[in-house]
Amino acid sequence: MLALLLAVACGGSSASDPNPTASMTGTWIFTASSQSFGSIVSGTANIQQTGDTITGQATLVGTPCANSASISGTVSGKYVSLQLNENGDIVTITGTMDSAYTYAYGNYSASLGCTDGDQGTWTMSKQ
Repeated sequence: MLALLLAVACGGSSASDPNPTASMTGTWIFTASSQSFGSIVSGTANIQQTGDTITGQATLVGTPCANSASISGTVSGKYVSLQLNENGDIVTITGTMDSAYTYAYGNYSASLGCTDGDQGTWTMSKQ
């Protein structure tokens, strides 16, 4: 539903990165707030970054849609674009990270399945 993470935060290695040696690889704690349903989802995301590619797995708390979700996406400079797959329901996540690559925030939306029509905001901190 909202995770994101993730889903969440990011690093990268392009010349436009605010910190080209940083990576979002690691464990992140996130919270997402639904503007559509008024609910809050939280959890953890274990993320791996290889180049500009992001993969990982999130554990979700507070959503009736799924207990976990896979994460995929890309980073470009300080911007992240992710997809969270909750048992086939896709949540699109976009956001911005801080220059230390320890905090990120942004928006999410979902258009199909259990999360149909959901949208909101998220924040994530690296542990």
